[in-house]
Amino acid sequence: MAVELLREAVLAHRAWVQGLHGTATTDELAVLAVGLPDTPAGSAALGLRQRTGEVRELDRPELVLALTVRGSPHLHRRADLPFVRAALWPSDNDALRAYLGGYGDQLIASGVDGPELVERVATEMRAVFPGDVASKGELSGAVSPRLPEIARPWCEGCGVAHVADGLFRLGTLYAGIELVPHDGRRLRFRLGPGKPAIAKGDKTADLLRTYLRLAGPATLGDLVQWLDTRSVTAPPGWLRPSFDELAGELEEVTIDGRTLWAHRDMVAAVGEAPVPPPVLFLPPRDAIALGNRGWLVPDRAIAKSVWRPIGSPGTVLLDGDIAGTWRARMAGRVLRLTVSVGGRLTAKQRAKVEEQGEVVAVARGHDGKTEVELD
Repeated sequence: MAVELLREAVLAHRAWVQGLHGTATTDELAVLAVGLPDTPAGSAALGLRQRTGEVRELDRPELVLALTVRGSPHLHRRADLPFVRAALWPSDNDALRAYLGGYGDQLIASGVDGPELVERVATEMRAVFPGDVASKGELSGAVSPRLPEIARPWCEGCGVAHVADGLFRLGTLYAGIELVPHDGRRLRFRLGPGKPAIAKGDKTADLLRTYLRLAGPATLGDLVQWLDTRSVTAPPGWLRPSFDELAGELEEVTIDGRTLWAHRDMVAAVGEAPVPPPVLFLPPRDAIALGNRGWLVPDRAIAKSVWRPIGSPGTVLLDGDIAGTWRARMAGRVLRLTVSVGGRLTAKQRAKVEEQGEVVAVARGHDGKTEVELD
């Protein structure tokens, strides 16, 4: 029989285990194992600030930005990278197809050994890395001529055959190539300290366990949506074996009538978390927005604004609940934040919203005037 969980209690638990009370050290932030997204650039700095209570430079020995989940920039502890690499390693062609978007079908149809090709891309990338720092175009241009034709399809946009984007992104992870933290739109890469050994074997279940402890309850479909680079309706078959490995650790639960799966550690701890902060501004696609969207943001209008296909806004949390969004833009020397939340705010919440505007400004390195407008 499914265990019924109170939504408010689960929200409080998620805020607590993800470190959103602002008192954690980086060593204590388990959420860095799944990563803090850095799209757009600078997002991870705000996500880290909200968890540690202070602005920290991302270019620190214990932290690293890399292309990891879905091939996008994420902030991790450097010590977590071996775990992340092992968990994301495509152990067969079916898993690799999920990581390559539309190009995956073409590559798999060729009959190539996909994991072997990923390993070759990684080896060649490290061997020809151009200079101390390289743009994506420079690195792609250096490695593409050394790869077989199937790995470098013709690109109409660039007018040249180059390494497929998904392979490029996976290659950097297994070559030990990391991102240089910056505020611009272009990715800049550098060599990390030594080419990592590739931990072959299916370790994906370990990553799913971590996700469910931090961002559950969820469904198998939610996990596929998190990892698969294809459409949100991508088939779950490739991930099911890893999910089934956790069967003995999962419990069926319901939240507001919705049936989901939760890790037993989370179920045992729900109800023990302290009250979440009253108001928090988090960056777009922050880890707090992971999980089952149906119970997490039941208001469809808010959900539609939070998860946009392109250009998602930041999220506003009220007592741990995703209640709205925020956007920032520069108007001369003024940083203007437009905040949209469902329902009316109390005077105390309005004051906290103003405070959070200043937090965003400091995290962005803005030393001018900040204005917060309620939409």
